[in-house]
Amino acid sequence: MTGGEDGHRRLVLFLPGHDPTDMDYHYGRFANQAERFATLWNVNVEVSPRLDDGTEPSARWTVDSHGPNWNSRTDYQILRWDDIVVELDERTDFVRLHRGMRALWEFLINGTAARFFKASPRYGFFFAFPFFIVGFFALVGILAGWGAAALVERLMPDAISVLVGIAVAVLVFMGLFHQPGRRWRLHQALDDWDLAREYLRQRVPTLEARLDQFADLLVTAVHGRRYDEILLVGHSLGASLILGVLDRALAIDAHLAEGPTKLNLLTCGATIPKFALHPGGSRMREQSARVAAAPGLCWVEFQARHDVISFYKFHPVGLRRTEFDDPVHGLPTLRNANIKQMLSKEKLKKLRLQTMRIHYQFLLANERPAGYDYFMFALGPLPFTVLAFLPEGPIGQFGPDGALIASLN
Repeated sequence: MTGGEDGHRRLVLFLPGHDPTDMDYHYGRFANQAERFATLWNVNVEVSPRLDDGTEPSARWTVDSHGPNWNSRTDYQILRWDDIVVELDERTDFVRLHRGMRALWEFLINGTAARFFKASPRYGFFFAFPFFIVGFFALVGILAGWGAAALVERLMPDAISVLVGIAVAVLVFMGLFHQPGRRWRLHQALDDWDLAREYLRQRVPTLEARLDQFADLLVTAVHGRRYDEILLVGHSLGASLILGVLDRALAIDAHLAEGPTKLNLLTCGATIPKFALHPGGSRMREQSARVAAAPGLCWVEFQARHDVISFYKFHPVGLRRTEFDDPVHGLPTLRNANIKQMLSKEKLKKLRLQTMRIHYQFLLANERPAGYDYFMFALGPLPFTVLAFLPEGPIGQFGPDGALIASLN
């Protein structure tokens, strides 16, 4: 059976977070994870080669998925802004340290950090992570400098020993900052906070222009009426940026989500309150409110207790603590992504200290059937508006042979 001929036809527009990874790696990881998804659910998945030339605003490919009694075709696109992230990543360590720490101090001094701790204590500690690491590197540098000065003092005047001590302290600190700082993702964190500060002030024109492009792409796709549904996906910082894309698209066509093509928004591992809780975050607060009020839009945010790089049980529009599936605050509907269900106990135990790996689980194939399954949202036969609200997600919807049980009733 060929997927997509008479089955569900979907467009997925995925906006990643602050990630310098190249698109070939993204494509390879997607193909690998799609294969794991197919094995888990006993279905067939065929991923095409990349269809873009590498210069387009999105990396794209097509996926045909099918079981004994269903088929689905997904056009999958990654909305690209990796070049902007790479440009940040290629800055010198001195620039990164200065700008990143300046941004962190701003979030601390203006009270935003305190609001982080109140909204999600674990995210508050994630915010504090660069301070701890930079402080640790500074302490090691000072001790090394003190030791070097003490040795030199026996042979040379005090002034020389002090200069040597300072030089050694700086060299040791910057050496540690370079490595293991990069390996510990300190560089990525500082670049991310610097970008966040500049984005709040609308001082990243290349990113603003890219979001305009993405909005035009979305409007064109909706108006083309080629798809049964379009699923926008924003992960991590990408969840905040996707609101900017959708808000721009709604400014072009206020009825965008009311047409025959169902428009859905999935945010996961999201950090929208990172901006919305900042005193200067009025644009983010306004964008999220307008998106939440868009007629016809289905917006669901999945949150996970094990993911510390997001705000668990915190409503990104209402900006208050809440429970899952609580209708009081309006969109987005908050659902639980229980990573304990997705992974084996052994795997979860192995990954418990790998913060970024847990954070990326939202985009990876599961080891076990679970209520949250990204690839079932992206490639499966059930519409997002159905699957996202099933109490157990895809569990119980498919037979051992991969057949869709619901279609047999």
